[in-house]
Amino acid sequence: MAQTPQVLGKVKSDKLDEASGLAASATLPGYFWTHNDSGGKNEVYLLNSKGKLVSSVKLKGAVNRDWEDIAENIGPGGKHYVYVGDIGNNHALNIDMQIYRFPDFLTVPGDKTSVHADALFIRFPDGARDAESLMIDPIGKCMYVVSKREKQVSLYKVPAQYFNFKDQQQVTLEKVLTLPYTWITAGDISQNGEHIVIKDESHIYYWRRKGNEAIEMTMARPATLLPYVREKQGEAVTISVDNKGYLTISEGKKPDLFFYSHIFK
Repeated sequence: MAQTPQVLGKVKSDKLDEASGLAASATLPGYFWTHNDSGGKNEVYLLNSKGKLVSSVKLKGAVNRDWEDIAENIGPGGKHYVYVGDIGNNHALNIDMQIYRFPDFLTVPGDKTSVHADALFIRFPDGARDAESLMIDPIGKCMYVVSKREKQVSLYKVPAQYFNFKDQQQVTLEKVLTLPYTWITAGDISQNGEHIVIKDESHIYYWRRKGNEAIEMTMARPATLLPYVREKQGEAVTISVDNKGYLTISEGKKPDLFFYSHIFK
C-alpha cells in the first residue's frame, strides 16, 4: 500500500546503531523509547519527535542478551511503565528469557541516568522460540509475545495474575493463537487497548478490538493491511499515543524516524 511516510528526523547519535524496538511514551508526549539489538549496552534511549536522542537510561540489574522489542503502557496501580523484551533466541537455546520493566519518567531525564529494572523470567510452553514482538494489554492486564520464525507464528500470553510483575518470578507462557504470518519483527497495542499492530519485513497488520474481548479473540479475525514502505531491517513499530498514526524505525546507523498519518477509530 503506497503511502510515503513523513520523516520526522534522523537519529544521528552513534549510541543507536541497531534499533530493534520503538514505543511511544504516554507520560512524555512526543517522545519515544528505543534500544539496540543483542549484545548492546543495557541501556534504552529516549528520542524526541525529531529523532534526536535526548537521554540514555541504564537499566540496573538488566543484561542485553538479545533485546528485541520495547513497549510502554500501564502497569500496577495505573502507573505507566516501560517494558523491554529480552526475547530473541536466534539459535533456539533452551534458556529462560526476560521481560524488564521500569516506571516511565514524568519529566524528560538528563543526558545519562539509571533506573532499577524489575525482571520477569519467561519460558515458552512448546520449546525454544525466537521472538521480536512484545505487547502490553491495558484492558486485559496481561502481556503478549509473538514468535518470529515459524511458517505460522504463534501468539503467547503472560496471564493477568503475573501483571503485577513480582521481580525474579518465573512464568511459563500460554500459547493462545496461531497466526498465518511469518518473520514477525515487532508489535504494539495502543494506549487505550483498542488497536493492535504487528509487522513483518514488508507489511503492517492491523486489528481493531471489539469491546473488552481478549486480544487473542481480536487477532483470530483477518487482519487489515496498513500502508508501509519497506525499510532495510525495519524491526520496530509503535502506535502514537493520540491514535493519529504509527511510527517505524530500522536497524543500522543514523536511521530515520518515520511517521504514518492514520486515524485509528
